[in-house]
Amino acid sequence: MTDYMKYEVKPALPVWARILLVLIAFIIFTGIFQVLGMLISGIPLDHQHTVRVNITLTQQVILSAIGLIPLALIIFIFRRYLDRKTLMSMGFSIKNRLRDISAGFLIALLLFVGGSLILIVLNSIGITFIRFDLGSFLMSLLLFVIVALNEEILMRGYILNNLMDSMNKYWALLISATIFSVLHGMNPNISFLAIINIMLAGIILGSSYIFTRNLWFPISLHLFWNFFQGPVLGYSVSGMKIDSVFKVTLLGNTTVNGGQFGFEGSIVCTVLLIPAIILTMGYYMEFFKKTEKSVVTQ
Repeated sequence: MTDYMKYEVKPALPVWARILLVLIAFIIFTGIFQVLGMLISGIPLDHQHTVRVNITLTQQVILSAIGLIPLALIIFIFRRYLDRKTLMSMGFSIKNRLRDISAGFLIALLLFVGGSLILIVLNSIGITFIRFDLGSFLMSLLLFVIVALNEEILMRGYILNNLMDSMNKYWALLISATIFSVLHGMNPNISFLAIINIMLAGIILGSSYIFTRNLWFPISLHLFWNFFQGPVLGYSVSGMKIDSVFKVTLLGNTTVNGGQFGFEGSIVCTVLLIPAIILTMGYYMEFFKKTEKSVVTQ
């Protein structure tokens, strides 16, 4: 039996059971590894194993990197023994994906620079230059590379991929985006509008995947979404403050500027995300049709 035939067999469990189990395993084992990471990096804990102090950027990178270990093990076990498919079929192929990586960068840049300009015009924020520290800048980039890999491998590579095997791809996209939003529900300073925006973010992150089943666009967009938002412009990233080049001063209504949760909690983010989703999905739909037509005519 060839490797291809070996893995193209019926999964061991129904899709809902595999997704539920992978989420439970991810939460439990990530929590265990996070506590170990805190001990390794010297972060003091109280008797309830909660953090007592603000952690440094280096410690954040260490915790995020350690968090990749349980994710990699869980995804490998689930993909091989429950899905009975290869890891590469999740969408890791980098061949001819420079356009996807560039698109993720450009969309994130337009969303956050454009959104910030709108907020400045509305007198909802002020932005001032603080400093540029190359070491901190690169460490922040590394942090959000790890965060993007962690979340995209789980959410798009595993959950959305499996949902697409059992239902219409648009329903799969909506359900995966909803799960993505719910998993952020315990973030600091979360609001109802922020939950809606994170769901919309989940839709745009998966908008290419439902046509390409490739992870490099969502990884790129997720990375630069967080990077421009936090280390560059100085917003909180999903409620988390981080060292930045610029400082955002919040003015007026938090519904407009996002408040302490960051730009993701802003109504301006909502307004910009909707056309961005339509345009991104439209582009990849047309690209998919052309690719499919080209294959048929060959």
